[in-house]
Amino acid sequence: MKLAHYAFGDENRENGTLVILHGLFGQARNWTAIARRLAEKYHVVTADLRNHGRSGWDMDMTYLAMASDIAELIRDIDNGPVHLIGHSMGGKASMTLALSDDAGLIADLVVVDIAPLPYQHDYNGYIKAMRAVDFDSISRRAEVEDALASEISEKGIRQFLAQNVVTDKDSGKMSWQVNIDAMAAHLEDITGWHNDDGAQYQGDTLFIAGANSSYVDMERRDDIKALFPKASFTSIKNAGHWVHAEKPDAVLMTLSAFLNR
Repeated sequence: MKLAHYAFGDENRENGTLVILHGLFGQARNWTAIARRLAEKYHVVTADLRNHGRSGWDMDMTYLAMASDIAELIRDIDNGPVHLIGHSMGGKASMTLALSDDAGLIADLVVVDIAPLPYQHDYNGYIKAMRAVDFDSISRRAEVEDALASEISEKGIRQFLAQNVVTDKDSGKMSWQVNIDAMAAHLEDITGWHNDDGAQYQGDTLFIAGANSSYVDMERRDDIKALFPKASFTSIKNAGHWVHAEKPDAVLMTLSAFLNR
């Protein structure tokens, strides 16, 4: 599947291309501010993963499918190798690509607040709340956030999910821009992890964690290094899972230091 994407700093291609991938329920635009800053030196591409943003929909929501999409994107924009940066689900999709036969498309890898491990996180509440939104009686995004409140208490998460609403220009009717059915069918795949063939990625890899997040368990470093032998680790103070939104300057400095090493 060809992914919708946005490019910045095309004049800087000679300095290398960065591809940035968002997480579950996210969009490429979540990374626009950081992408624009990085584009002062590099060619930067942010992409909507399948079933998100402006990209197409497909009921296959496995990491193998997502990795295939990313490989196609890289070949289309630069033919590799690129600096690949992925947050959460985008990080797992990036790691899947790095552990595949297409690893040569990746110059190095940055994984933001996720690890190559299965998780017990349950997103069924989000799915239930999103499905319950009655767009026939809603015309403003604030009303979408209010409708989500019956199942989701955290205001920040309601705001984040409501970013996935799109309004039809002709009818004015709102709808979800994400494929909720595909996500619901593959929640076990999305929260899981499979690497049965023992593959390793031999390139430099940086794992960035939010210090207040539990997604990257530092006690599992040996498990991570079994797949990514050149992995290094850092954490961003006072940041949770959406570390790039909470501490963009710190993430930018960390990325710049890694790219300039």
